[in-house]
Amino acid sequence: MKRLIIIICVLIFSVLTFSIRFELKIPEFDKENAVLDIYTFEHESKIEITVVFWDEDYPNPFIDFIYDIYRLFKWGRLYDIETFFVTDSSAIFEDDYANSSSYFQTENLHNYKEIPFDDFQKDGDNIVIYVSTWNHMFSNKPLPNTEYISYLSNNSTGTRNEVEKIYSWKKNKNLKFAFYFSLLVVLLGILTIFLKLKNKNAVILKALTTFACLLIALFNTTGFEFLIVGGLFFGMLGDIFLEFKEKFLYGMLSFLIGHIFYSIGFALKFGIPNILVFFTVYAFLIILYFGILFKNTGDLKISILVYVIAIGTMFSFSFSPVFKEIYYLRLLLPLAGGLFVFSDFLLAIQKFVKNFRYSEIVILGSYFASQLIIALSTIF
Repeated sequence: MKRLIIIICVLIFSVLTFSIRFELKIPEFDKENAVLDIYTFEHESKIEITVVFWDEDYPNPFIDFIYDIYRLFKWGRLYDIETFFVTDSSAIFEDDYANSSSYFQTENLHNYKEIPFDDFQKDGDNIVIYVSTWNHMFSNKPLPNTEYISYLSNNSTGTRNEVEKIYSWKKNKNLKFAFYFSLLVVLLGILTIFLKLKNKNAVILKALTTFACLLIALFNTTGFEFLIVGGLFFGMLGDIFLEFKEKFLYGMLSFLIGHIFYSIGFALKFGIPNILVFFTVYAFLIILYFGILFKNTGDLKISILVYVIAIGTMFSFSFSPVFKEIYYLRLLLPLAGGLFVFSDFLLAIQKFVKNFRYSEIVILGSYFASQLIIALSTIF
């Protein structure tokens, strides 16, 4: 009988709490750092709600840059994660409440507060929780003269600790691997450039740098990302071939195949960008080709034109996240595509037009950065 009463009480609690719907509101002007996902987990006497935001921006831009670095090493992420709890009659903010007078205040943050449901505003049947500060503290009161964007919880489930294992490189083994191998790519890239400046053979280090990028992508591959791994593999082959002058065509062919893999991978993973992107990119690259390279390329005119079209296609597809509003990649992936074009264009000038000072630093630096960002795109 006693067990039956306990079971009935638990069921009643579950019905009551799950019948309560929350609506999270964040100021429209902070939509860049909006909600990525909302996770719920039912404990014995309360429900844990964990909200993942894309980022948080300190009001001072310079301090924000330092703050992001601090958070990346302190918490292992740039995402902001906040948690509160729900009982049958109240919401409990253990360290995430701020009754702010300004969204950009930097004091009186991270407070404890238990608030009865009757003290919240309602939107229909939903209890409204406001994001009240730049670092995503919560409140039951809106800021004056502020337009809000609303978010409702979905079907994602998990505790705070489980959520951290998804988004923090310190708790996610794949992200940890990507983090440390990104540092390795930087180190190997610097060593490669150093050897090239000394006119020493750097083919092994150069290939290892791209291979490290390949491993980052491979460890974070779940589907279409295998195409990006394929692109990195052919990039690694191209790195080896280009170290031997007589193998230039093999190197160019390897990178061309790599760009085909990238283009298909970006299209399947992120979608197809606006057709105007293709026209703009192709027009820009063809103008550069005929204006600067064409008269100097000898018998390779057609081959290089085909390569220009291939890299232009890859560059165009790198804009796909922009139209999907994928937070970090909407800037980083087009940057990677642009760096790849920039690197190859300078390489072509160096080979067919004239050499220039510090070419290895600029060409290899932009190339390695591009390949690293492309490898990291498999995470998103």
